[in-house]
Amino acid sequence: MGLPLVGISSCLMGNSVRYDGKHKFNQTVADFIAPHVQLLPICPESMAGLGIPRPPVNLIQTPLGIQAQGRDDRSIIVTDKLIQMANVIANSYPTLSGFICQSRSPSCGFGTTPILDEQHENVVATGDGLFINTLKTRMPSLIIVNESELDAKSANVFLNAIRQAHKQI
Repeated sequence: MGLPLVGISSCLMGNSVRYDGKHKFNQTVADFIAPHVQLLPICPESMAGLGIPRPPVNLIQTPLGIQAQGRDDRSIIVTDKLIQMANVIANSYPTLSGFICQSRSPSCGFGTTPILDEQHENVVATGDGLFINTLKTRMPSLIIVNESELDAKSANVFLNAIRQAHKQI
């Protein structure tokens, strides 16, 4: 049967794929989760060809819904690319059991991403990044956690939930 497959924001694995060309290596993941699962590093922005480094984007509430728009260059709209990457992952990895997210990310944040008004000035809500939101819709039983929530105890809770889900595949 093999180890459960768990997606992870690639930057948390130490890969320098963030918008600023840096990473966010997470020691808790390395120590407590990585030995027990097969991790699948994913960076929706780099998969979508947005480059490293790349202009930062914010989530913006618009009359058309939430959009991923450039922070400094508002002509940059990457909403469709982030949604497309989630669909690619859902189609390519149907046995994905869980996902470890980079909190506050406009693509990978899980319930922690600021959503701004159209002027990019005020936070009007907090929600999911566009990639994770689409992945949740496509894979409703996916077990998701932000890296900011992980410590030894919560990592164990996450692993137990992943093991249970993996048994049902």
